[in-house]
Amino acid sequence: MTRLTLALFILFVLCASSLPSLSLASPMYHPRYFTFNVTSGNLGVDPSYYSFEAFGYLPPNETPVVVKVVQNLVFNDTAWKPYYIHVTIPKGNYSFVLMNVSVREVNGTQFDRPLYIFVNGVPVFWGSTQEILNSTASVDLTPFENLLQGNVTFEPVLVNFYDAKVNITGLYLLNVTLFMYPGQKPYGLPNGFVPLFVNGTFHYNYSYVILNPSKSSYTSQVSLPNGTFRVSALLYEEGGGLDEFWYSNEPATRDILLSYDGLIAGVVPPYETVYTGGIDLFWWKPMPSINTLAFHTPYQVDLTPFLALGDKANITVSVTNLQTAEQVNHSPAFSWEISGVLLLWINESNPLLGGHLTVAYSRFLDSSPIFNGGFSGLHYQESGNYLLRYSSTLMFTHGAETVYVVQQGKFYASQSFNPIYQFAYLDEQFSEVATETGMYNSSLKITGNYPVTLQISAFATPITPTNFIPFNLSYAQNGSIELGATYSYTFSINGHTTQQYLNEKVNATGGFSGVIEVINTYGGAVLVKLLSNNAITSKTLQAQYLIDGVGYREVFLAVAKQNRTVNSTGYYLKIERAFSPMDFKVDHQEAYPQSTQEVSLPSPRLYYLWPFWTRSFSYSSLRFEYILLPSR
Repeated sequence: MTRLTLALFILFVLCASSLPSLSLASPMYHPRYFTFNVTSGNLGVDPSYYSFEAFGYLPPNETPVVVKVVQNLVFNDTAWKPYYIHVTIPKGNYSFVLMNVSVREVNGTQFDRPLYIFVNGVPVFWGSTQEILNSTASVDLTPFENLLQGNVTFEPVLVNFYDAKVNITGLYLLNVTLFMYPGQKPYGLPNGFVPLFVNGTFHYNYSYVILNPSKSSYTSQVSLPNGTFRVSALLYEEGGGLDEFWYSNEPATRDILLSYDGLIAGVVPPYETVYTGGIDLFWWKPMPSINTLAFHTPYQVDLTPFLALGDKANITVSVTNLQTAEQVNHSPAFSWEISGVLLLWINESNPLLGGHLTVAYSRFLDSSPIFNGGFSGLHYQESGNYLLRYSSTLMFTHGAETVYVVQQGKFYASQSFNPIYQFAYLDEQFSEVATETGMYNSSLKITGNYPVTLQISAFATPITPTNFIPFNLSYAQNGSIELGATYSYTFSINGHTTQQYLNEKVNATGGFSGVIEVINTYGGAVLVKLLSNNAITSKTLQAQYLIDGVGYREVFLAVAKQNRTVNSTGYYLKIERAFSPMDFKVDHQEAYPQSTQEVSLPSPRLYYLWPFWTRSFSYSSLRFEYILLPSR
């Protein structure tokens, strides 16, 4: 079963003085419905922070050491080229390190753009911009405290493009600030960092590779320092091109496979990130979706068992279903951007002498796309699951270590569509458990669930003949989306435990309509008239963060609305946030209410953004299974 797909990139540009400047880009035009990425121009309203993430921080009650990395750094037609910012980190021990990233858009219409920050080539921030006005997001850099030592090089990358011919003239101004809180450094932080996929696509010396059907994998050759006794891979990812809305494509399932010397060592389920112009730009103005401004659920894969294979390794990353997507849709324009780092725990005085990989089992099953016709249109389903088990015994100069890792997950996608409507559902569930016993004791447990439900109706009616360019279309869209992220992370080493948990949900509904004029062969168009605009978006969050039983809980609720065609910045109906300190060492009670805030717009002094870290089918498309017992 094949599916007709035609790329459509539409730019909405102001044509009437009473309308805001708009532009719209869609990685795909479907004969049955439209999935767009929309941008709107600056509308003249500039609150302190127009967009922000739900995550909040309750930092230590200490005066932080403030390090201003960049101030109003301009990104024009920069594409993937980084700035190289040399920063000296003040000496000292810090109990908590927070990095705030704030962005302002000026000078006209611009799309949402990817935003990354690297330190010595290592990814420490993965996010994107709000298309208009400004946004703020923060991440916890405490796990990178041993990287932030002495003289370091920050490499901010904001993938912006400037094209005055089509009225895309917006610039982004970037501010990055470190807040380093003095105190005892948390126990058991990694002390070695090896960036992966460096120069995988661009020669800028940072961790980044773009995969597509013609380049479906990439391998990094790495050497591990002598004395490495624990290894974890931290990965970031996002779909691009026609895969910006990969969960609405056919096939709709994607997984990132990480291989170690040819063995499938980890499966990373990607999150369904929707950017601030995605599907319906008015859904995300002012409030963004989950993991949009800053990615809060990067995945860690425990690679410690593979130390038994030696101190040199080939680390390969690939994405499932890319080539199948090209075959089904007759287009190669499906891409994924991936970045990663090996986090290392090193004791140079206790080198590794040898090891045995005692269990090596991996199974990845995918049903492949299944299509069925029906009275209401075409129906698509796909499901799969995976199971990885690895165990090894490692011999060091001063002791031995037994390592065991189990990772498993499943996914299910279902769609129904016709020329004017699509229903799309995707659910991803995953878990990882790792234990290491012997000369040191550690454990890692990660569980998660990423569901998304999308319903969209769209109508495009020709107003003028379409056999030559330009031509006009009457366009209308209405729909809804529900996204969720449930994520739990627990890491313990020698009795010191870090626990992070979040349950975040967002619901957006509404639509807009207007007249567009297609102006070129690849779908460029002008918005002649914006006729209607209505949207309401709500977000809830429950999260907690504990170190050795002490920390806090956050509860968040916000509702935003759009109902205007002239000033379409939108506005918040409600913002509520409550922090509750937690101390299981004192009395094992869950939380103590501290404060609740309800405001009309977010305050930059109050909002710090905190990351935390089916049906049965015959399987035919993808099947990987290995049972190996190699030894060093």
